[in-house]
Amino acid sequence: MRHWRQELSAADVEAKGDRNNLVTAADAEIEALVRWYLASRRPGDAMIGEENAAALSVTEVAGGEQIAAGLGVPPAAGAAAGDQPLDWHVDPIDGTVNFVRGIEDYAFSIGVRIPDPGDPDAADPDTWLAGLVAAPELGKVFLARRGQGAWMFEGQVSDLQPVTDDSGGLSAPEVALTRLQGRNPGQRGRLVATGFGYARAQRDEQFAVLPEVMEGFDDMRRAGSAAIDLCQAAAGRVDVYYERRLGLYDYAAGALIVEEAGLHVRRPSHHHGTGDGSDLCIAAGSLEDVERIEAIHRQQRTGQPREPVRPHRRTPRLEYREQ
Repeated sequence: MRHWRQELSAADVEAKGDRNNLVTAADAEIEALVRWYLASRRPGDAMIGEENAAALSVTEVAGGEQIAAGLGVPPAAGAAAGDQPLDWHVDPIDGTVNFVRGIEDYAFSIGVRIPDPGDPDAADPDTWLAGLVAAPELGKVFLARRGQGAWMFEGQVSDLQPVTDDSGGLSAPEVALTRLQGRNPGQRGRLVATGFGYARAQRDEQFAVLPEVMEGFDDMRRAGSAAIDLCQAAAGRVDVYYERRLGLYDYAAGALIVEEAGLHVRRPSHHHGTGDGSDLCIAAGSLEDVERIEAIHRQQRTGQPREPVRPHRRTPRLEYREQ
């Protein structure tokens, strides 16, 4: 991704529907390369990307040799016989505005799940198998596999490529992994992370509930990347992350990383027509926080009054003292 960032020019940037909702040539090229790579390794699988870019091989992209070297293992056609087809959900650059402006908080995100033949858009959490979020400028990679925890290492995805042993075979690289388990119990203060839409009407709705949401927190953070915000929750750097109207590709990897870190997750139910039709994604260490934020947004969406919910505080507030 840093290869594309170095080559970025104003001519490579366009707006998608809104002047602040940007897309670059890098978004399309990265997604096209991933589509080519997956198709050559697992031809029976499906890939759903944000940009709907057609596949491009490394020979069709400027700097292709450097990119191919970063892939590690050359793609080999054909999945093993009997392999179950999978769906791969890809956001080539989550946080494109940050990417364009040189802000470090952007990431590549990929999540894989077992498709539901009865409802290809279903988001049953048990069908998500693995997720990876790579933030190259932050020097961090977050990854999870269902039932095997969530992990982070400081480095680049290329550091994960297999190494050749003395016998000529391939073995896993030695990297130092940190297990993600949410916030440290002794950590003080409560932070909430969120994001805001590009359209004025959507932002007005989000700002309207913010004062009530903030009653349970000391401060707010805004990374500009849903994938990074979810990983920050998994790492315990924020207590809660919530955002409305995300695409499936925005949380495909991050939501599983949060779950495998032991936190609570609510995926938007409007994507698959079940539940209450909420467009809200929430990640939190406390179930009470999840329920309170859900209730606040449910009241806004339905207009029905609700009983006040007292903020749930399991951790002490920050204390401010005059110097």
